[in-house]
Amino acid sequence: MTTVKPRTAHRDGTADTDPAAVADRLVESMMHIATDNPFVVKAREGLLTDEDLTTLVRLENATLDNVTTPIALAATRFPDTTSFDFLLEVTQTVREDKAGVLAAAKAGNTALEEYPGHHLGPVAYTYAGYINWLLVNASATSIALVAYADISLWHYACALLTPILEKRPGLPKEVLDYVASYQERPDDILDKALAAATDAIAAGDDLEHAAATVRLMEPHLAAFWQAAAGA
Repeated sequence: MTTVKPRTAHRDGTADTDPAAVADRLVESMMHIATDNPFVVKAREGLLTDEDLTTLVRLENATLDNVTTPIALAATRFPDTTSFDFLLEVTQTVREDKAGVLAAAKAGNTALEEYPGHHLGPVAYTYAGYINWLLVNASATSIALVAYADISLWHYACALLTPILEKRPGLPKEVLDYVASYQERPDDILDKALAAATDAIAAGDDLEHAAATVRLMEPHLAAFWQAAAGA
């Protein structure tokens, strides 16, 4: 079983001017969403159904569809900055994830959406809606820290789910591969998120305001996992 632990512990005495410390505190405060959400709880208890896995694939597909273009467009808000380069890299990461989820859907004979809302209820879109609002309105630091938290929490969930799914008979390899691709911490993209936040703060962004924006993510991400588990 993979042991899940934060990238860094709380650093006593570290001022809140350190974006890495703030980012890790935000992730730790929301860790329960990754490690104790209804989907993970069902997985631990051996209660995941094929329908649950199909719903997860559909949710991932819908989320990726709804954020790919806005992420690329958000980069144009921050020309000639570290944030510009970071957001273009996030765009590429999302495209790679999209290819993985399409492979998982094909292998599992999962019908994806023909148009928004056709297969998934409105709750499935609350997280994508938050991300789109963020990309249009928030500061570069807010966007970088949300990306850091989102990717970190997905990694922690996948680290827990992967060994469970590896034991599931008949699970298509592509479905397992999609989850397992985030079993290990994606250091490169996460470190670049922190670099983007650090440079944006040096240019005048407010770290406290950015942290408050990240906290808005919690109920939307919780809704994603509730929808995945049919809760």
